[in-house]
Formats: sequence, structure tokens, C-alpha cells
Amino acid sequence: MNPKKKSIVQRRGTAAVELAVCLPFLLVVIMGIWEVGRMVQAQQLIANAAREGGRQASAGQQTSANLQQHVVNYLNMNGLTNVDTTMVSLVNKTNAARSDPTTATQLDQFELTVTVPYSAIRYSTIAQITPTTTLTASADWYSMKDSPLTVTTTIPAN
Repeated sequence: MNPKKKSIVQRRGTAAVELAVCLPFLLVVIMGIWEVGRMVQAQQLIANAAREGGRQASAGQQTSANLQQHVVNYLNMNGLTNVDTTMVSLVNKTNAARSDPTTATQLDQFELTVTVPYSAIRYSTIAQITPTTTLTASADWYSMKDSPLTVTTTIPAN
């Protein structure tokens, strides 16, 4: 028998064995990349929701409850469906007594914080392993509520 043929016959199935050994590691790496990407996407959504809520708070036209619902609606519309208003907090850092944006004065500083447990995010396997992990984003905004302006309607005599 030719020695070259013998070495070829002995190497049959080597690729299948290599695949069987390497495939679990490869799948773990791919799943890890998937999870990190999903976490980054969710963090970006939460940061955008906090920014949108802060922008609404700066106008001074909506109450705290309306702002919380606005943030929850934003997150629900973008795929984070297990979020409720208890995960959104709004604090007036200038004067805690005026925590509602409708009662704030101009240039009051607001901090809107959104805290979502990672278990609320769909398509995630890390949530099964670490159920206490949370994603948090906050936005600081100044109230741009207009100051009342009084205009006299009388024409000066002089």
C-alpha cells in the first residue's frame, strides 16, 4: 500500500472532531457578542428616553406624572415593554419643594433618572443569570419655563 494513501485514510473525520471541539466555544463567544450588543442597544434606548423626558420637563408644560408616562411610552414604543412609571424619577435639584415642572421657576435644574432592570429586556439570556442587573440613565435639564411678562396697555402722556 502506498504510504501517502495510508496517511490520508488515517486523517478521515479530523475536521468533524475539530468542529465538535471548537463549536461550543464559538457559540459562547457569539452569544456573548449578541448580549453585549443588546445591552448597548437597551442602554441607548434608556438614555434617549431620559433625554426626551428631560426635554419635556424643561418646557414646564407637563406634570411629573405626564413626564413619567411619556418616558414609559417612549420605551414601550421602542421594544422595552416591561417598564412602568415607578422606574422613572424626576427631581428638582434647585428646590425640592417645586418637584413638578409646572410649578418650577425659570432655570430650576431637573434631573430625570430612568432605571430599568435588565430582566425587562426581551431576547436576553443574561437576565436569567443576573436578575438584579439594572441599566440606568439620567438627564439634567434647566427649566426654560417663561417668566410672566406684564405689558401695560396705556400710552404714556409725555
